Amino acid sequence: MSKLMKLLGASPMGGSPYIHNELDLALCLLVTALLAGGMMVVYRLCHDSLTYNRKFNVLLMMLALASALLLTLIQNNPMFSLGALGALSICRIRTNTRDPRDLGFVFWSLTIGISSALGAYAVGLAGTAALSAVMLTLGRTRRKKDALTMVIRGRKEQIAQVQAMFRELPGSTIQSKNVFSDSFELVYQLRIPQEAEEQLLLQFNRMDGIDGVNVLAPETQVA
Repeated sequence: MSKLMKLLGASPMGGSPYIHNELDLALCLLVTALLAGGMMVVYRLCHDSLTYNRKFNVLLMMLALASALLLTLIQNNPMFSLGALGALSICRIRTNTRDPRDLGFVFWSLTIGISSALGAYAVGLAGTAALSAVMLTLGRTRRKKDALTMVIRGRKEQIAQVQAMFRELPGSTIQSKNVFSDSFELVYQLRIPQEAEEQLLLQFNRMDGIDGVNVLAPETQVA
């Protein structure tokens, strides 16, 4: 049994797994905060305005510090570890994550805290660097080009000319076509620059038989 406890208390990567004094604790928390701060930056870069959650990003820092403090309190005491396990088993977290990658960031945060509490700063630094490279390379959200929805209403004799204009326009897709006895309504989805949009609106404004043109807000899509 003593050999088993000695093996469990072995230092990973040459670091000390115990916090002996206030200086060790301060160093542990400092390294944890620095690594968690780098993780927070990566989290922000991997999300756009639609998926980014600032409160969750702050929570990642809290988890890293809390896990480091928890492991510092437990150290190599099996009674403390069983007590902490029993206390944590009471917690039930049922919040659904907005992005499935957030679960990976939670484990990353816990890993930072555990490695710092064990004194394995090299492991924490190397793991943070590797995960940062992976997430910045493969995990960044790619946004499709914003799509405008344009609604054109006018007299029926102008529908052929309007459709011809959109056929010549790259990135246009018809969404709806309503033809009445003396009028029409066309709905198109457009992926064009703002300059082309303004030029198109100017052309419709100069045409006879066009009653109105409505441009709806871009629809944000995430790939």
